[in-house]
Amino acid sequence: MLTMLASIDMLAFIDGIAFDPFFRGLLSVLVGVVVMVGGTYLLVASNSGARTGGLISAAAFFGWMAMMGVIWTVYAIGWRGEAESWALVEINGDNPELQNDGLPFAENEDVATLGLVLEGINVEEGVSSDDPDAAQAEAVAFNKVNIDEFDGWRYLATSNPRRGEAVASADVFLAEEHVFDSTAEYVPLRFGAYNIGGKPLLKDDPNMFDRVIHKLDTTFVHFWHPQELVVIQVQGALDQPTLAGEAPPVAAADPGKSVVSVVMERDRGGPLPALFGGTRVTPALFSIFNGILFFILCWSMHVRDRREMEIRAAVA
Repeated sequence: MLTMLASIDMLAFIDGIAFDPFFRGLLSVLVGVVVMVGGTYLLVASNSGARTGGLISAAAFFGWMAMMGVIWTVYAIGWRGEAESWALVEINGDNPELQNDGLPFAENEDVATLGLVLEGINVEEGVSSDDPDAAQAEAVAFNKVNIDEFDGWRYLATSNPRRGEAVASADVFLAEEHVFDSTAEYVPLRFGAYNIGGKPLLKDDPNMFDRVIHKLDTTFVHFWHPQELVVIQVQGALDQPTLAGEAPPVAAADPGKSVVSVVMERDRGGPLPALFGGTRVTPALFSIFNGILFFILCWSMHVRDRREMEIRAAVA
């Protein structure tokens, strides 16, 4: 009877572990490590002895971990560090309470909206199509042709993932600085996203040769990361009442309200952001740590082999 109860309790315990994904995964990893490392050690130790087999197995393990850390570092996968983000530099606008430290896009103080207006030029001047996608393409093309007039600032199309990330960060900063109480009070401008700096960009419609040259250039020639700034322009939303029984109207910018420009800098994190981003710091340190242990174990085996050779030479 007691044996049956003990068996039932054991089955219940095992079933409980199988139900919990954490413990099931933990036990799977532990079993895999014990079988892989322990099996390797038993195989090597049976041929070279317990101590030498332990050194060989440990060196192989840490060497493999070091190589895995190198792969994690190169491709920014695995155990990654802090991800890159946008850090607030300032918020510009025609409101006297908003800061203005004379950045290039805020030099025109006589302009009602202290946004990205460089000597009276804006990408919207080159847009003639009513189609949203075609309008974005025309804006990008106009900006590239007149890049000197924009003082080096590049227009970010709405399909650019960098713009989406920057807009989300701008929403957070506008709320933190109490410029707007909620996202319903303003609308990101359709042609109000620009960036400057960073690594050289890949040319349009690149072929395989262009991609290889660009990869080599950004890796070995321009291996540092220059400062990168982005500006996101928003404008107060138009007051539109919602009628009963109808869907809320699409948010639209009010031309009579001020334009606010959120200036942000790319924060790559890490102790040396210009050379090494925070995302790769953790796997790089992991690889260095395991590489040091691998070197120590290999050196120990080298010293051990030299000592044995000296003893055998003395005996002979």
